[in-house]
Amino acid sequence: MDRIDRLLSRQLQSMNRHLAKEKKVLEQLLKEEKPEVILHDGMLHFFNKKELELIAKLLPEEKHRILMLPIYIELDSSKFGKGTARVCGISEVMVISKLLDKKAEGDEMFIYRPEIRIIRKKLPTTTQYMLTATLG
Repeated sequence: MDRIDRLLSRQLQSMNRHLAKEKKVLEQLLKEEKPEVILHDGMLHFFNKKELELIAKLLPEEKHRILMLPIYIELDSSKFGKGTARVCGISEVMVISKLLDKKAEGDEMFIYRPEIRIIRKKLPTTTQYMLTATLG
């Protein structure tokens, strides 16, 4: 990794400090009185119970112990193009596709700016932006 790649990598780490240090499964969060995760910057991030309940309705119950929250909306304009984001994970794709009433299969889904707005409006505490870049 050359100097510029290291610099960019450090910058991305800094810009992603708001991300969860460790995600939690939906099943566990639904049981917590104050559902929360610790962020990379040491702060606490609280989940809205109504959002957790909405997600629980969108997923079959057996997926509640698999889905890790928050769901990351990955932004990388150099890789996906401007206004395009990606959601990864079978359970994550299932939640987002049902929320948008959009057919999707597999463990990866591309979403676009208008859809991102809908997702963030309906799930502001259970989704987070993750910034990435292609190095090298």
